[in-house]
Amino acid sequence: MYSKIINPAKHGNVVYDNKSSAARLGNYLNKEPSSKQEKSIFFNSQGDFDKKQMVKSIDNNVKGLTSKDDKFHSLVIAPSAKELEHIGNDDSKLREFTIACLEKYAANFNLNSGKTLSEKDLVWYATIHQNRAYKGTDLEVLNGKKKSGDLKEGLQTHIHVVVSARDIEQKITLNPNTSNRNRFKMTAWFEANQRQFNQQFDFKPDQKEVSQPKDKTAYFILWTEKKLQQLEKLGINDKQIAEIRNIAQSKNNSTDFRKNLGEIVKEVRVKSKNQSPREALILPEQIKSLNDSVAFKSKSEVELSPPSKSFLGEFKSFQHFFSTIATDDFNQNHGQLPKKKRNKKKGLSQNNNNQEISM
Repeated sequence: MYSKIINPAKHGNVVYDNKSSAARLGNYLNKEPSSKQEKSIFFNSQGDFDKKQMVKSIDNNVKGLTSKDDKFHSLVIAPSAKELEHIGNDDSKLREFTIACLEKYAANFNLNSGKTLSEKDLVWYATIHQNRAYKGTDLEVLNGKKKSGDLKEGLQTHIHVVVSARDIEQKITLNPNTSNRNRFKMTAWFEANQRQFNQQFDFKPDQKEVSQPKDKTAYFILWTEKKLQQLEKLGINDKQIAEIRNIAQSKNNSTDFRKNLGEIVKEVRVKSKNQSPREALILPEQIKSLNDSVAFKSKSEVELSPPSKSFLGEFKSFQHFFSTIATDDFNQNHGQLPKKKRNKKKGLSQNNNNQEISM
């Protein structure tokens, strides 16, 4: 089971822009007619609706929002191929499941009033898509086995949901992308959807599959390609770019390789400020450092290595740290630190708490 809340700022797809009308997203979601319908139909717990009805309802539920505020949010609910096979890829069952997921979505908002929301408090519409296409960031495309836009094989049925950023009474703002993790916990909703599917359809997931970490090979390749693009802009010639790319493949874009490549990019950037591009070419000893990098021995080693010792773990730690210090949540908590910890941050000792720092 895969659930996702799309953040337009991060995912970069213009159709998910939610600062204005939902018309553009409606056109995008309406592009794939169901095999059982003449045209794509939106639905919710109240029945079926066409695109115009969906757009009008979402666009009219914006009372109290400014031009800078999100007007709606986009959700994706995608059962696995095994889960789809378990329910016979049945549209009616997927509809029932979607309604249950929106019930979990509403209840997951923690309101100051203490009120618990239900699906009936939301303005939302969903549509079922049968196909999915490969994207440029997919590992199969990066490896040259598939082209971007090619349809993926097997059962690929998934649900797109458009839900208003205001409740049906237009009194409460509901933002699942909020930085306040007490307001809405994404992970809790994702896990609730999985439990709902298991219970609703008596599905018993393979525990090995559930506990298996996501393959980050595609991410590692994209990281390397981004660094190579930076080197190209700094004047590194195509021959050396190709050489580095070959080394990256032989080292499986390992943590050690990426660390060494990152250092090389920094050094070249510094030299390029005062020298011509020709003089900023990568030195033989730098290429040697890439060749001497420790490679990932196997795919399983990448996936199963402890997070604290892997690049992924380090990346998530830094990502969490920087996202936390940028939130109001952190600023509020910072002001509530115990007196002893606050004094320590200010450079005061335990014995001179009442003394002021002279500047």
